[in-house]
Amino acid sequence: MNIENSQIIQNLPHNVDAEAYLLASLLIDPNSFEKILEMNNKISSQDFYDIKHQHIYSSLEDLKKKNIPIDIITLTDKLKSLNLIDKSGGIEYITGLLDKIPTSANIEYYADIVKKKSMLRSVIQVCKEAIGKSLQYPENVENILEETEKKIFDINEEKHSSAISHIKDNIYQVIEIINKGPATGEISGIPTGYYMLDELTDGFHNSELVVIAARPSMGKTSLALNMISKTAIKNNTKIGFFSCEMSKTSLVKRMLCSGASVDQLLMRRNMLKNEDIVRLSHEAERLYDTTIVFDDTANIPLLELRAKARRMYKDFGVEIIFIDYLQLITLDETMAKIPRHEQIAYVSRSLKALARQLDIPIVALAQLNRDIETRGEDSRPRLSDLKDSGSIEQDSDLILFIHKGQKSQAIDDYGELAEPREILIGKNRNGPTGAVKMIFHKPYTRFELLKKEEIY
Repeated sequence: MNIENSQIIQNLPHNVDAEAYLLASLLIDPNSFEKILEMNNKISSQDFYDIKHQHIYSSLEDLKKKNIPIDIITLTDKLKSLNLIDKSGGIEYITGLLDKIPTSANIEYYADIVKKKSMLRSVIQVCKEAIGKSLQYPENVENILEETEKKIFDINEEKHSSAISHIKDNIYQVIEIINKGPATGEISGIPTGYYMLDELTDGFHNSELVVIAARPSMGKTSLALNMISKTAIKNNTKIGFFSCEMSKTSLVKRMLCSGASVDQLLMRRNMLKNEDIVRLSHEAERLYDTTIVFDDTANIPLLELRAKARRMYKDFGVEIIFIDYLQLITLDETMAKIPRHEQIAYVSRSLKALARQLDIPIVALAQLNRDIETRGEDSRPRLSDLKDSGSIEQDSDLILFIHKGQKSQAIDDYGELAEPREILIGKNRNGPTGAVKMIFHKPYTRFELLKKEEIY
């Protein structure tokens, strides 16, 4: 099959009349520009099939941005200044647009047609590229699938904005964020569920890669699940969780026991009392109405994780994703042959890129290497202790360490099974570093602030 000369490629979807009616509507009523700017499927000049219409719309858009009145005179003057008047059909064609329709009432309908035809052309282009690569590089099936899915996802999410932008556009965005910001004293990111930690980090922010690192048995998974339960219940945050180690059932058991203050060992041995069952039922009711999405694929391949993350974002609207844990993510056979530190560097870069692409925080748990144990029991973790790669430190926006901490009378007040923990902020790209003292109730796998003022 000759892709280039196929009838589908030669007759790409388009509706030139709808394009002309859209432009006519803007000339008849320049205020109707606001209607198409507010649409979910935002129109750009590249959405027009006819090159004449691309030039005309681009000039109209520029006039709008500069607050210059839109009419035939200003439009033709703009096109003349760009030497595009002839390429836009000439003055006679532009003037004739006003005779196309009597009113701009249906501008949103025309815009929707233009956008959908443009999206169909984009889908055809992506499929054309996928066919070409599939024929030329049949051995790279995983990469072709992942790349094609990403491009289709981008089309569906209407991510057509350019990475290159003028500072004016960025300033407008920042001012808009400031005007729509939270009330005084509230954090701007997704809460961790621990107010003292939020005061230092301002929560987890969109596009950021957050790493929670510790040696084994320090409570990485427990802390992550505690954060998930707290913010899902209290703030209705929609959350995705990838577990490379534990099953979905085990994770839910942990969450229930943690929230209900029930010893997991008693649950495993079927030794629960009636009051335990009541508390577990109450916690189950609180979690039931939340949006927490699990994937427990063991040692999940990176390409599969990215594809499933995009699906979680699209289908469930997740606002943050947790991954347990970074070093268990696997790569394809080609990447598996490179040194381990390069593999981890590739994984961390990919997770950071995914956070930016979805514009949500991604929280990845990570192991620390054994060097910390050779420095003594009280030695605090350092950024250099991150296992397998220094790239994790480089790619992360926020790094939290879980440190054992020291026993004190305040901790003893919680009972003999309470263990001291400190959450150390080893890196905070947009804020201060510091430490938060906590208690870890190991039977319940629950973290609590050492201070009693926490409200949950």
